[in-house]
Amino acid sequence: MDAHLKPIGMDVPRWRVLNILYEHECAPISTIADLAVIRMPTMTKLIYRMEGEGLVSTRVSAKDGRVTEVSLTEKGHASVDHVRVKAGLIFERAFHDVEDGEIEAFMKIMKKIYDNIY
Repeated sequence: MDAHLKPIGMDVPRWRVLNILYEHECAPISTIADLAVIRMPTMTKLIYRMEGEGLVSTRVSAKDGRVTEVSLTEKGHASVDHVRVKAGLIFERAFHDVEDGEIEAFMKIMKKIYDNIY
């Protein structure tokens, strides 16, 4: 996936952040780190780099001044749309001859492995 994302200025960690924020609209850095399975210090650095790139914006939480909330910018929303098109093409190429039942079984196994780890 990285090889296909790099030409459009994206990588998997940024893609994870964009997708999480697309689903949650606004989230604390700690929540994004948990959902992306990335350590908090690493996520913090990534978020501030993405803010510098204009993909996300940050603000101090009104409820807790120790918490930094993150949301997508217009550029971030556009990037999600662009990458989803690219990812859709990759998904189609990878799974074009895989039956729906096989995909469901694969996802069930992956969930089981994830649950075993976490």
